[in-house]
Amino acid sequence: MKINFFSRFNTHEFRGVAVLTFIVYFITSICGWLNFLIAHLTRGNYFPVKNYLTVFNNSHIININEITKSIYNFSGYLVKIKTNFPYKIIDDVFFTLLSTLLVILFLIGYKLVKTQKISQTEIIKWSVVLSFLMTFALPSHSSDLFGYIARGAQQTLFHQNPYIHTVSEVKNYSSYPLFLNFMWPNQPTTYGPVFIYITKAIVFLSNNNLFLSFINFKLLNLTIFFLLILFLVRSSDNEDLYLIAWNPLILIQGLWNCHNDLISGVLICVGFILLSNKTKINNNIFWSIFCLTFACGIKYISLIALPFVLIYVFHKGFSLRKSVNFILGFCAGSILILIFSLDYLNTINWLSEQCLCKLVGNVNLVHQSLIETIATLIKDLCKLFGIKYDLFIIYHLLKSLIYLVFGLFYFYMLFFRKKSNLISVIAWMLFIFLAFTIAKFHSWYLLNIIFLIPLLKDSLIKKLLIAVSLSHVYAITFVDQSKILNFVSMTLLPCIYTLVKQRKINH
Repeated sequence: MKINFFSRFNTHEFRGVAVLTFIVYFITSICGWLNFLIAHLTRGNYFPVKNYLTVFNNSHIININEITKSIYNFSGYLVKIKTNFPYKIIDDVFFTLLSTLLVILFLIGYKLVKTQKISQTEIIKWSVVLSFLMTFALPSHSSDLFGYIARGAQQTLFHQNPYIHTVSEVKNYSSYPLFLNFMWPNQPTTYGPVFIYITKAIVFLSNNNLFLSFINFKLLNLTIFFLLILFLVRSSDNEDLYLIAWNPLILIQGLWNCHNDLISGVLICVGFILLSNKTKINNNIFWSIFCLTFACGIKYISLIALPFVLIYVFHKGFSLRKSVNFILGFCAGSILILIFSLDYLNTINWLSEQCLCKLVGNVNLVHQSLIETIATLIKDLCKLFGIKYDLFIIYHLLKSLIYLVFGLFYFYMLFFRKKSNLISVIAWMLFIFLAFTIAKFHSWYLLNIIFLIPLLKDSLIKKLLIAVSLSHVYAITFVDQSKILNFVSMTLLPCIYTLVKQRKINH
């Protein structure tokens, strides 16, 4: 009789996997703080966002007189480094090994959890430990956390409207620790008004202190993550709980690099958890629509889901109470967003031509997407065959075509496709939009949808989300820097592999 190897594993073996996972995260976390301490003691320069494992002395920096010499210069923005020391290769090897170990350990742990021999307490206990480790680690590969701090400081120190004014308008802004690591000083914000107000509140409550602001933003994401875990404990089985509580992409991008996509993703997930609970459906409709609407105040992606929810709710049967709860939930969320927006709407020139140009310029950025991949291939082919080309026109045509296709697909799914499983349809729409439609993509955008994994049945979309959540762990490696390789290896190939595997199962 053939015995499944993993079926013999028990809690003892799971703890072994947990300890190994802890060691990997612990080494990652402690490396940042050790280098920070070394830089402080040796008067060196440490830029964890730029290079996580190396401390540079002044002789390694060509433009040392042009940058702010501060121990808090984490991003290394505008720093030019010249040294024979292979610091980039060391970082690439370290993070490739780190990513591979985390993915392997996660998959082994998942196999063990599927044996039904691992308790819920064991999963949560280790998740809490890993979450704290990543929460208090110095960010790497992303300066967004420092961008949130800078947006808050814009408002608390200089009373600027981040939707109109840029950090670069502050005289000698780089001399302020709160602005030191901001890598987009020439652009206004595109985040939702609720989140921008949150940045203001956190920096103000942190007394305009960089370290306190850093900790408080991290604690905000950690608290919201733990609240979601509490929701999942009541509504999900151990397998689905593990897929979120231990997911390396969430721990890395949501807690380590502290992206606000975790907040909007949790709100979207909670909204659908409430909607899928049939016991108090009428009351749940209010809170579900409220969460989905309020999520738009963080990031706008939940706008894609709301029309589907509207049609789904009333397709199940019209009732006055259901209608009132839907309208009240939407109005409550919208009014709350409006209240948070008041500080930004009362500026007279908020729709000036200059402001709109800056906002459009930010939205039109192209990065790590299907559009960029195709455009790069066209550009390289044109160069190979000596054909003249205009990259701006190529981008414009590709955007128009892909946006049109998605718009038609969205219209078809909304009005003509039967929505027997609403959450599955929403997951598909959000995934296609993020992975294959938008021109500017980052791996942490997936946090907006992978929290839906526990709400999905054992379906193709669930397997796709699990696959890409693991492949995009490699966004912290050299793969992320390649214009074609990043999309192909982290998005396209995992999707093709999952589709082929599912097709074999079906046949």
